[in-house]
Amino acid sequence: MNLGLWCMICIPVMLVGMCLHIEMKGWGKKPWNIIPKCLSTWMVVCSSILGIRLAGNHPDMAKGWIVAALVLFLLADALLEVRFFLGMAVFGAGHGVLIYWFLRNADLSWKNLVLWFVLWGAAIGLFRKEAQLAKKNPKLYVMMLYPGVLMGMTSIAVLMPFQKGKEYLFAAAGAVLFSISDMMVGKSFFHTPSKAADYLALTLYYSGIFCFSLFLWM
Repeated sequence: MNLGLWCMICIPVMLVGMCLHIEMKGWGKKPWNIIPKCLSTWMVVCSSILGIRLAGNHPDMAKGWIVAALVLFLLADALLEVRFFLGMAVFGAGHGVLIYWFLRNADLSWKNLVLWFVLWGAAIGLFRKEAQLAKKNPKLYVMMLYPGVLMGMTSIAVLMPFQKGKEYLFAAAGAVLFSISDMMVGKSFFHTPSKAADYLALTLYYSGIFCFSLFLWM
């Protein structure tokens, strides 16, 4: 099995699963829409395992942590449809595992700190209207911490290809796509998204985690 052949198999299955998930939500078929949703994530998990098996797991890269994060995302994708807060907790755990992996492998410098604050400022600007609601409900200010965590991971990820080598490009791309998707999901808590926005957010999410799995083929 080579990467090109695997992508020809995996990507169409992921697209079908994503489209069915969104359409079944519109048909009121919850929680049956879990099946196509998790099918897409399952293909990503399979991609990560296959990548490690074929490319090997270099001790310095600790690729197993990425597989663990993707498995947690698979579990979270199912739980979010039936036990939302439990699903969020599992999703958060997966994100924590990813952050640990980036911190473990990154060569941190002042550039990461500067980029972090720039990206965090941009994220807060994106939520400036929603932040006005925090005047009545101060708990919403805590939500601004999550974009900070996301942008912290992203600031580490985007510099890794320059610090560690081009083999980290897929990991960097995955972090960027993953973070943009999460920002869109965060906006959806305040405004009901259109079907087009749903498609875009899920496309970015699956593209992001698929990029993480592709990194394991390097």
